[in-house]
Amino acid sequence: LIFLIHHKLILFIYSNAMGDAIYQFFLYKLDAVNSILEAYTRRISSALDLLHWIYHEPNQEQRYYILLSLHQSREVERSILQEKQLIIDILMALNPDFERTP
Repeated sequence: LIFLIHHKLILFIYSNAMGDAIYQFFLYKLDAVNSILEAYTRRISSALDLLHWIYHEPNQEQRYYILLSLHQSREVERSILQEKQLIIDILMALNPDFERTP
């Protein structure tokens, strides 16, 4: 009986430790995704400003590639935001008290 109680206690401690490790892993992932998003936004902002400025040039081929670049940059940002939302959803499932940060 004592062995069984001891075994259950060890399993309980192990599962809590694993849960904490998983939670910490996703907190780390959220921080990493936030850093990636911030760096991407900062770097792409000036490039997008330049693309908007060049867009007014009459060359149709340039316009096509500029629009393609703008679309691709939005897709990248959307993918990063989707990954961030997925991580937040996982964190909220692991800890209902998790507070979202902008």
